[in-house]
Amino acid sequence: MVSRKKNKIITQLSQSLIFFVLLCTIWVGVFFILPDFLDNPFQGLKGLIITFLYWGAVSFASGFLIYLMAINKYVFAVFFPVFSILGAVIGFYRYAFKASLTPMLIEVTFNASREEVTTLISPQLIVFISISFIISIFFVFLRFKKIKSKHHLLHLLLACVGIILVFNLSRRLTTNLLQRFPYNVYYSLSEYWSLRKSISQKRINFDPDFVYQPHQNEDDSVAVILVLGEAARADHFSLNGYHRDTNPLLAKRENLHSLPNVYSHYTHTNASLPHILTRADSANLDIAFNEYSFISLFNKCNFRTEWVSNQEASSNYIFFMNECDTIIYAHPEKSVYNFNYWLDVDLLPFVNKALDAYPKNLLILHAIGSHWYYNYHYPKEFEIFTPVTSSRIITQNTKEQVINSYDNTILYVDYFLDKLIEMLVNKNALLIYISDHGEILGEDNLWLHATDHEAAKYPACLVWMSEKYIYKNCDKLTALIANKDKKWKTDFVFHSILSAANIPSEIIQADLDIFSTQE
Repeated sequence: MVSRKKNKIITQLSQSLIFFVLLCTIWVGVFFILPDFLDNPFQGLKGLIITFLYWGAVSFASGFLIYLMAINKYVFAVFFPVFSILGAVIGFYRYAFKASLTPMLIEVTFNASREEVTTLISPQLIVFISISFIISIFFVFLRFKKIKSKHHLLHLLLACVGIILVFNLSRRLTTNLLQRFPYNVYYSLSEYWSLRKSISQKRINFDPDFVYQPHQNEDDSVAVILVLGEAARADHFSLNGYHRDTNPLLAKRENLHSLPNVYSHYTHTNASLPHILTRADSANLDIAFNEYSFISLFNKCNFRTEWVSNQEASSNYIFFMNECDTIIYAHPEKSVYNFNYWLDVDLLPFVNKALDAYPKNLLILHAIGSHWYYNYHYPKEFEIFTPVTSSRIITQNTKEQVINSYDNTILYVDYFLDKLIEMLVNKNALLIYISDHGEILGEDNLWLHATDHEAAKYPACLVWMSEKYIYKNCDKLTALIANKDKKWKTDFVFHSILSAANIPSEIIQADLDIFSTQE
């Protein structure tokens, strides 16, 4: 009697839609979602448990989508194999190449040639997709032959409520879900279309009367380089008096000057970059969202304009990127949830190519700089300040470890900028480096950035000029030396970079030009 009852329970369980969805979810979690967590740095049993719980939460959330498909066996038969093929492709590239699905990767893929796409297809990928497809067909067979489903409306209600709940339990969980399969497919595509929409918006021409009139003594060969750094604090540069030698290479460079007193209104990239690139100031914030950037005037003056990015694009500033003749993503497959090496030195080959191809250049390099997780933004040989962090969970590290890892990123910024200057030293060139904002390093028990704290509002800023540039613009060097220790806001960049390129626009304000001594 007991044996019959036990067998009946097992039979009912094996025929249960919920049990079937659970099996599918475990398979999807292990094969398609787990690769996203294999490179997550953590420390000890607690870190392992937290990482496991995040993986479990993402897998559990994917189960509600599978549940939604599985309610009707015909819907499941159509969509689950497609779902599995998508998961196989994303999981394979995440595991084999540390590549995440991002809006930039979609952009690059859409613009790639057939030959470039073909090179990404390997026998291993085909095998993995084939195995995943066969397993998905097996699950379809089980759904048709073994699973009995009643009360479809109740199941539909439960699946929808489940999806709504997991996306409203926690903002951090929601962010995680949108970066992981399967929800990252929707998120990346929607972000991609949002970026395309941002590019097409109309903007105001801030200097409609400007007409380019080349003159006889004009520089026909000049390179203006703007490096947009990430989360670099001015007070952690030894050039500004920091007690550690974080700038051993730049300290030896002639004609390099630090501006230690630059202030940023914003502590996150999406707000700070539009402010840097346009005429926007504290009294005219809307300008950042309704006017062109200084790039538009460089275009009118026959500069070849190029944006080389080592970060994800944002709808807040992709319009300005699109003002350039060329946009290059050095690592379109990277996101802030990639915990593997992501280095700014990878931007340099693109710079070298542009310098060789065009005489007049405006190159904007958007660096990954000192973004968290710090350890993967510098090579192992730059791990000079130790001990460093061992977990992406910031509370598992000591303050000393966090600051050590952060200072190692500053040391690598020093190396990156020095290598960049080496490429420019024999040219008529000027380089401006400015970080988008600073970083909070334990002040008031706060960390990282995007929090309104004074510690994150003083970004590092440097200016370097080549000897050829100084020979033609000695007055600008004199003005820079006179102005470098003054207090500036990031709105100086718009006016100063136009002045540096000798673009004769009446829009330039002398009091916001670091290359002018006029008040």
